[in-house]
Amino acid sequence: MRQAGRYLPEYRVVRSKFPNFIQFCLTPNAATEVTIQPVNRFNLSAAIIFSDILTIPHALGHTVTFTEGHGPHVEPFTSTNQLTQLIHNLPTITEKLAPVSQTVHQTRQALPADKAVIGFSGGPFTLACYMCDAKPSQGIPNTLTLMQQDSQTFTQLLNILTQACTSYLASQIQAGANAIQLFESWALACPQSHYTQAVIQPLLTISKALKQQFPTTPIILFPRGATQAQLQEITSYHYQNPQGTFNSLSLSTEANLAWAHQVLQPQVAIQGNLDPLLMTGPRDEMLKAATQMLNTTAIKPGYIVNLGHGLTPQTNPDNVQALSDLVHTWQPPK
Repeated sequence: MRQAGRYLPEYRVVRSKFPNFIQFCLTPNAATEVTIQPVNRFNLSAAIIFSDILTIPHALGHTVTFTEGHGPHVEPFTSTNQLTQLIHNLPTITEKLAPVSQTVHQTRQALPADKAVIGFSGGPFTLACYMCDAKPSQGIPNTLTLMQQDSQTFTQLLNILTQACTSYLASQIQAGANAIQLFESWALACPQSHYTQAVIQPLLTISKALKQQFPTTPIILFPRGATQAQLQEITSYHYQNPQGTFNSLSLSTEANLAWAHQVLQPQVAIQGNLDPLLMTGPRDEMLKAATQMLNTTAIKPGYIVNLGHGLTPQTNPDNVQALSDLVHTWQPPK
């Protein structure tokens, strides 16, 4: 979960060379360097490719800018007429985002075979939120209005983004990614009445398409903030077609891990969900919570240690090292 991010000093050295963040993400040598930094520093089991979920709107022709202290801003989607431009740019996604595939290739070559390389994409609903609303963290009124008052246009937008995600992730797998993860970071803002159509179905469409091409590549879904009922609904599709959908659910911090262990883990691998804020405070508290997390879930197969969301700039790197050390030395309680 945002492994290098803003908390590593060696990352900030590389970042300072690029005034344009998207340019940074699309520069393979730099992106490879910061992808590998935390793996080497903390002896992590996997590297998640350094990029950004907004590379897809960028490749579809929407201007994406990042302002220090204010985060990303995407040229807004405000008119049905813009669908024409998106459809026109859709076939060029793989070409425009080839630098990300090159980063995957270089990272896979640079790391030993026992270190996995994870590719990723933002999910269609999350990308739509960024394209319709300037700052989804402050609400998604434009997204909700489009969804509820012009469902045809919203569905077309989701379909375009679903196709873009599929092409983008396929190119990452072809470049050497050992697994991929889909981040639906703003799924928590989707109304229950539209959740299946707007969040679950696009994720399943992408998963099924990728499984047809790459049946052995693990797929991880991260529907942030999903309720227990929503997690069970997603898992039910896997249960119906375990070889042709996804392999793992990543759980946000709010999820009840004991419940997930009992109900979900027998069917799909689960991942998560340590609170990232624990990585900023006293080490003993973090290690206590992490040990409880391991004791709850790692006693059976199908569990991946991770956080419940991205690391913050205030993260103490020594805490990341301590968590890695704990995982490597943990033993099931007797």
